Amino acid sequence: MTVSSLPNSRDSALLLGLLLLLSPMATNAFEIEGNKWSGASTEFYFDMSGMSLTGISWNAAFADALQEWNDKTVFEFIPVNEFLDPCASDLLNGIKFAGDACGTAFGDSTLAVTLRLYRTEILGPPSIVEADIVVNEDVQFNIFDGNIPQFGIPGIDFRRVALHELGHVIGLDHENLEPAIMAPTISSLDRLQADDIDGANALYSGLDNCEIKSIAFGGQADALEASDCTVAELTVGGDDTSFIDVYRLSLDSLTTVDLQMSSSSLDSVLLLANSNFDYVNFDNKLSGSCDSALSTLLPAGEYYVLANTYVEPVREDCGNTGSYELLASFSSGALQPLGSTLSALGSGTEALFRGGITANGGVSYGNLFSPEDSLEILAEVQVDPAHVGQAGSLIVAALVDGEILLQNASGQFLPYDPLAGIETVADKTLQASEMLTIANDLVPAELGIENISVDFLVGYALQQDPGELYYHASPINLTVRP
Repeated sequence: MTVSSLPNSRDSALLLGLLLLLSPMATNAFEIEGNKWSGASTEFYFDMSGMSLTGISWNAAFADALQEWNDKTVFEFIPVNEFLDPCASDLLNGIKFAGDACGTAFGDSTLAVTLRLYRTEILGPPSIVEADIVVNEDVQFNIFDGNIPQFGIPGIDFRRVALHELGHVIGLDHENLEPAIMAPTISSLDRLQADDIDGANALYSGLDNCEIKSIAFGGQADALEASDCTVAELTVGGDDTSFIDVYRLSLDSLTTVDLQMSSSSLDSVLLLANSNFDYVNFDNKLSGSCDSALSTLLPAGEYYVLANTYVEPVREDCGNTGSYELLASFSSGALQPLGSTLSALGSGTEALFRGGITANGGVSYGNLFSPEDSLEILAEVQVDPAHVGQAGSLIVAALVDGEILLQNASGQFLPYDPLAGIETVADKTLQASEMLTIANDLVPAELGIENISVDFLVGYALQQDPGELYYHASPINLTVRP
């Protein structure tokens, strides 16, 4: 992380969409600065009256240009057939023909301009929040494929101009070294080239540059070190070389998520982003300890937890590399879905699993508790309809420090012995819904437990097919901390 600020800005100096009939400028292949939309999509409003001399409407050509970017890159334009004034700063994207660029005169050879509005981001370069196109109405436009100029067809092809300007809307700058629609001069190229496509895909594929880890509720140890991804690699642009670990978090219901990043040597920074990489919360701990923490109420969805540090540590006694522990906990008002359903032999199944731990009689469920809490650990198995009424067995496992324990019919957890077979909680005719009380009135302190992390898994098997076991991907985590 770096400390910087840039207010929302819209300036004639940002008319990056100049498509000139002049000598080209020197630049790199698919030139990008990292400015992009927070997600790989945006709506674009257009409704232009009239048509070209070749009988194709301006609207049809523009829609075709939008679709070409959609078909050939990871970016998606969402077309909206409605006029919006591109000169209005309304956080919406529009296009029109006009005699000037929102009050600024066009250059003698300017065909169109793109105006971009930016928003400062916590990490990486400012993101684009609005991009509008103004087309020079004093230029004679037409719509055709092939060479420019073309014998018998007057004017400049509007469609390839639209393709170029939409590249600026996406976030691409001018390209001079490779054949490209994004070249600073118009040419006989009338479709996106490999360089254009690669540039757009690179700009919106920063997550591919980094390892995406799975976050587990409870504590997990990791480190920020030289082999890790950097912020600049993740955001595809900027000069923030601080290291960062990226974790994926999936929520199935409204949940309060608490995160703590603890380290004795690392100047910790925690961030939380949604699936579009909009930052929904962060804690940079500019003072205090080397640790970082945040708490956020989140709706169901996909999120990214980012464990970061500073290019230059803010605290003198904290560094920018080193080990850390990431403690993730949650609180929700109901039993939680336990991820996708799995089977030992890979059979398909419609079984579903939910579970949770409560210390207040079911008012809320979570995973982080104190040693003095009185805990109830519950699970619900929605049996596959094809298995209802069949003879089967219910199984509960606990994973502690790499050891597998199986619960027996008396509620005791015993070490798993492959030679002795699998302990079961119950052997019975399976009902449509099976409720399991894994523990009740469990007070860790009374068992001498002050600090522990346990993952519980539940499953069932059919007596006619004992080698097949149906269970869930996400464990019920219990973390006890003083």
